[in-house]
Amino acid sequence: MWVATAAQSRELDREANEVYGIPAHVLMERAGLAVFEAIREMLPESGRVTIFCGRGNNGGDGMVVARLCHEAGYHCDLLVAALESELSVDARGQMLIARAQGIEPLFSDDARFTRKAECVGCRDLIVDALLGTGAHHEVRDPIKFAIQAINRSGVPVVSVDIPSGVLCDTGEELGESVWALRTITFGLPKPFLFQGIGLEHAGYWSAADIGYPHALLERPTDAQVICANWVGRMLPERLRASHKGENGSVLIVAGSERMPGAASLAAR
Repeated sequence: MWVATAAQSRELDREANEVYGIPAHVLMERAGLAVFEAIREMLPESGRVTIFCGRGNNGGDGMVVARLCHEAGYHCDLLVAALESELSVDARGQMLIARAQGIEPLFSDDARFTRKAECVGCRDLIVDALLGTGAHHEVRDPIKFAIQAINRSGVPVVSVDIPSGVLCDTGEELGESVWALRTITFGLPKPFLFQGIGLEHAGYWSAADIGYPHALLERPTDAQVICANWVGRMLPERLRASHKGENGSVLIVAGSERMPGAASLAAR
């Protein structure tokens, strides 16, 4: 499985739309469904869920999650850390669908937004859909306030694509970032899952299939996740009656004079 940077993720979205004709709102629906399926695993008998959304398409994913939770009978609060006028086109479309189905989004200029955010400690689960992989500036209010409220709550958090406030390509923190129990990223893993504070704040992660064409997902990037299946395909079949000299050899370039541990572990 290849690892995609923020720019490569944007290109994945662009080509899925412009080359393969997959509309952005279709990917958004599938992303929301992937997160909702994780929620059902964690809260199989319903529960109280608060979804924090931002103004961009990550927030649009969160609005899909809110609608699916509402339809499934979960008690759902939808808090949007932005003004209604600031919503992206796709996020606004998802907000209007959610509102038509009886979900009242609370925007940051509504006094109830602050009160609800300060009381999220009584919820069963929080969904973090504030910022996506494109975020690269230090977080500011109302996003910062929302992140702080989430982290104070002590409630399990599912992050949508990336924990808000983490820089996608390095795993560094943008001033404040969400501590997630679980992160559902989309299509391909991202660099933040393997380095920096993102390594800790992502919690348990999985890469959900939301309908990107396989030709795009299999295009080589700068890094790849190595798994047992990948290693197995690289090794020749070894017959049980064979001698070690008949099965090839491995060169390990690792360690140093004072630090032989890496070489020793690799050899074992």
